Amino acid sequence: MAMRTPVLPTRLALSTMLIGAFALAGCGSTPADEPLTSSGASASTESTAPSAQASAEATPGTALSACELVTPADIESALGLDAGAVAEGTLTQSPTVLDAAVNECRYDDQDWGGLVVNVTPADGVNVFDALSSAYGDTAEAVSVGDGGFWFENNDRGYFLKGSVMAFLQFTFIADGTPFREPTITLGEALVERI
Repeated sequence: MAMRTPVLPTRLALSTMLIGAFALAGCGSTPADEPLTSSGASASTESTAPSAQASAEATPGTALSACELVTPADIESALGLDAGAVAEGTLTQSPTVLDAAVNECRYDDQDWGGLVVNVTPADGVNVFDALSSAYGDTAEAVSVGDGGFWFENNDRGYFLKGSVMAFLQFTFIADGTPFREPTITLGEALVERI
């Protein structure tokens, strides 16, 4: 009987597993669609304290939420829209075992288009480094903050400043504007606020 040579995962498969591990790490956290109180805290009675796996010493590099880091006025400017064309975004807290302060702002289904802003404020360096190691050769490096990437294959921009990493992804732009330039413009505005 012939022995088969084991098939080793490719770099892409390994990096996909790494990103999947980051995503799965947050599965036991507060649901992203859970309502927030006026202070921005989870309305849940369950504890949202970081798990034992999250660093107790991690301090967010910004007190601003994803909706404060990319505002309607920023989007209007980046897309050349009239003032008032972009409605406020919807903020959700999305704590993970890697970073209890992760949050996301969605500007969904508006006449001009849609945008997702996701911020990892305490452990962003590690996430950015993992993305760089896994996908750096398939991304375009951009000079924004302490580092940035533009991923053409999924139309996402990743931006780092200090411990804070954010990714920006347009879901669509109604007038057909390509996503790259406005994403980078918004990344620049975001890192200036941190």
